Amino acid sequence: MNDDKTEKIALFRYGLIAPLVLETLPRGELTRRAQEVAARLYDIPHSTRRQVSVDTLLEWTATDSLRSLPSRARIAVKRAPSRPRPPRSSNGSSAPTHIGVPSGEGTALLRELAPANQQDKTGGLSASTLYRFLRARGLTERQLLLNKATAHKKYEAEFANQTWQSDMLFGPWVQRAGGGKMQVFLQATLDDASRLIPHAQFYPNQGLDSFLDCLRQAIAARGIPTRLYMDNAKIYRSPQLARIAASVGILIIHTPPYQPEGRGKIERFFRSVREQFLASLEPKALLSIEQLNERLWHWLDTVYHRREHSALETTPLLRWQRDIEQVRQLPPATDMRRLFFHRVDRLVRRDSTFLLRNRFFEAPPPLAGKRIEVRFDPLDLAHVEIYCDGKSEGAARLVDAVVNGRTYR
Repeated sequence: MNDDKTEKIALFRYGLIAPLVLETLPRGELTRRAQEVAARLYDIPHSTRRQVSVDTLLEWTATDSLRSLPSRARIAVKRAPSRPRPPRSSNGSSAPTHIGVPSGEGTALLRELAPANQQDKTGGLSASTLYRFLRARGLTERQLLLNKATAHKKYEAEFANQTWQSDMLFGPWVQRAGGGKMQVFLQATLDDASRLIPHAQFYPNQGLDSFLDCLRQAIAARGIPTRLYMDNAKIYRSPQLARIAASVGILIIHTPPYQPEGRGKIERFFRSVREQFLASLEPKALLSIEQLNERLWHWLDTVYHRREHSALETTPLLRWQRDIEQVRQLPPATDMRRLFFHRVDRLVRRDSTFLLRNRFFEAPPPLAGKRIEVRFDPLDLAHVEIYCDGKSEGAARLVDAVVNGRTYR
């Protein structure tokens, strides 16, 4: 099996079992989550099957198939402590002493039970019976029929680095290096538990390259999050991000469509950026992007991170430091830059060149006519690595048309 096929299969498996292995789960929760994953249909790489069984998922979980990733970084994963387990009944099953259903969950519960009841013609739980049961516990029909989309629960991560949020804000106009001006874009990550900003930076564009650079610097500064929570934008669903997340052990979670409330904390941070940081800038002074970022980082370090947050009753920095012993870090020898290299396939032309980011590079002559994998830092094309059939073939050289014109071939 070649490396490309192996990596695609490993990434697929990672996407399935990441919610099962990245943190310690209470008794029974592992199987419940595995059942949810197994109930869905998938486009399985190099297979005609559409589903994965619960037994297979649990087997992958037990053997930790994440290790099959060719480029997986070896990290020591510190799992969050499990929550207290519920008391067990005399027959050994978990049995709460009372049953409570949150307002707005009655309809969802009915939808979950309905398919089974429709198939069970011997007299399963009927909708009317369920409604009578819930009403007896203080829930009215109006509460049961509340639109689930409007019933939002307040969520907050229990530990620092358990969940990061990430998003982009349209920024101000700055001075362009070659003259004139241009608009910049703020990429930011936020730790859900502490509201600390692992990294934020203004970039000249809002593309994937900028986001990945921000994430790389955030991990280098504050460690590895267990979950990364983002919206459904195309850049957040890229194969590059999926590979990087699998390499370091991050679970990517996307905001459900039409429910932006889950990103409320980072939206409030952006409001602080607008009302406190950007509003303090001299409107007539056109800064360079470097000057703007220096001022942003100074404001984060001296004001935002050190000012008491009303919801925390402490500062973001002190709240984050409280859990520092549980923060996962990459091994000191990890090459962060190479870990975040983009990987793309290219066909080497007969003249031993290939096109990358609108620039021609030269590969070793024996690779002419072959398909190669190119690995590179999208923000710095000074070093471009070439791989063929999973083996390193050295670095590519930027084509110099003038020099090549003096060389007889």
